[in-house]
Amino acid sequence: MMLKTRLIQGLMLGLTLCTMHVTGKEVVQLATHDAYPYHYVENELVKGNVIRQVQCAFSRMEAPYRAEFDSWVEAELKLRTGKLDAIFAVAQSDARMRYGTLSIPMARKHLYWYFSGAEMDINDNNPLYKKYKVAAEFGSDEWFDIKRKGYNVQMKPRSGNALLKLLLGHEVDAILIDEHEFEHELAKFKLQNTNFSRREYGTIELGILFSKAFLKKRPTFLEAFNTAASNCIVADDRKL
Repeated sequence: MMLKTRLIQGLMLGLTLCTMHVTGKEVVQLATHDAYPYHYVENELVKGNVIRQVQCAFSRMEAPYRAEFDSWVEAELKLRTGKLDAIFAVAQSDARMRYGTLSIPMARKHLYWYFSGAEMDINDNNPLYKKYKVAAEFGSDEWFDIKRKGYNVQMKPRSGNALLKLLLGHEVDAILIDEHEFEHELAKFKLQNTNFSRREYGTIELGILFSKAFLKKRPTFLEAFNTAASNCIVADDRKL
């Protein structure tokens, strides 16, 4: 059964397996992560607005590629060590710019602090902000951001589901998560009518991070991809 499941996932997530043998071109190796509404698996189907943009851009370029789902930590490690050509969708950072180059923005993540009770003054300009136990998805852009800012981050949840469980179990005072992902996880728990407090954190732009080693081999690729992707921005509820 496990072998069958892995085979089904491989056929689903190797999004252009059918073009590999037709074009004869080198396949671009990509990885992403389950993050609603950008790229996620639901009822054994790959969905998401960034997924659709990736499909569209590579189709316009007639470039074969293979995409797999992995943890953020593993995906970034594979990119740095040359096992992947690109990961998506991520934000720009000084660390990433040392080994990769980001595409044009393909999505914007709207982040909020969520509280199970009353809203707290958790901003880092509050001298007491470090007393609050907080969490974000381990390995995500927001997790690294609050770690750099000195927040009291002890937990390492690896999904939005695990993050919400920490908040519901009062193991943390607040969680930092994309507003769409939070609503999506609430629906899974059938808690849409539950009241949560929230405080806006900020918005970050997300793109595809191509490794510098890959772009050195294919120096015209990024410009071509950006041109194709700029014509593939679609609303969340539309299909290409």
